[in-house]
Amino acid sequence: MRLTPENKKKITNRIRAGAAEVFREQGFDAVNLDKLMKQAGLTRGAFYAHYRSKAALLSDVMQHEHPLLRMLEARDSASAEELFEQMLAIFDGYLDPANLDEVFRGCTLAALTGDATRAETKVKTAFGVAFEAICEEMAREQNHNGAAYAPALVLASGAVRTAQAVEGDALRINILSGAHQAFSTLLPKAAKE
Repeated sequence: MRLTPENKKKITNRIRAGAAEVFREQGFDAVNLDKLMKQAGLTRGAFYAHYRSKAALLSDVMQHEHPLLRMLEARDSASAEELFEQMLAIFDGYLDPANLDEVFRGCTLAALTGDATRAETKVKTAFGVAFEAICEEMAREQNHNGAAYAPALVLASGAVRTAQAVEGDALRINILSGAHQAFSTLLPKAAKE
């Protein structure tokens, strides 16, 4: 049975989305192809019709699987100030200790930075493309380019990663609360209409 290009794209997207969940939960090295394909509801034999290697899949995940980016893109306002306020609200939830487990399981930046650090150049490049896209989206309609938002994004995603890595609610709350307080100080001022 031959796959149409449309069906192949749907299956590739399903593999990538499932892999993103598994990679974020368990890390790149802990996951084998059987587990990745089971998450997508497919057999291992179908993998190579979509990807050359597990690293190629990781690269695709790094570039495309960012719920944080989708949330920022979904902001709906004609006002630069409202877009800025909506961005702040997204990060309020992102850095809320009550959301830590959900955010970590859903944020490729927070969960997979370590994997990107140790990965081949192609993966690092894909991670960088996504990081820059998130920064640019944070800067939408503002008077600064995305690079001005990079320190705040590093702080937020790093705080989530660190809070997830430590034991004890008090320490986690302290990490996330401190990051939340510092987050807005790292942002350029909102554009005025």
